[in-house]
Amino acid sequence: MSFSDVLKGLVDGTEGALGALVVGLDGIPVDEYSVKSDLDIQSMTVEYSALIKEIEKGSQATQLGSTKEVTVIADRAMIMLRRLNDDYFLVLILHPEGNFGKGRFLLRMSVSKLLKEF
Repeated sequence: MSFSDVLKGLVDGTEGALGALVVGLDGIPVDEYSVKSDLDIQSMTVEYSALIKEIEKGSQATQLGSTKEVTVIADRAMIMLRRLNDDYFLVLILHPEGNFGKGRFLLRMSVSKLLKEF
């Protein structure tokens, strides 16, 4: 199953999903799938990659181990970031009224599928 297939399944399977991406820690998307949205999804990933790096530093400094998942809930979107490995993470972007629980579940289930493609 390709990255595109996994991302499409994640977005199509989550009510209110706007897009999903595989992103490097440098903020550059490797692959993405999105539905029509007025949000600049690619710019968003650059900003949130910087955030995930800072959160990782905090986790390591406090000896909590590696950060696995981060969720940001804003006025116009919910952004879920889940680490794939040391270099990449998976992003799911939802409408504020989207199905958070289903999205989080499918995000977690998508990790193993994507790791098979690396």
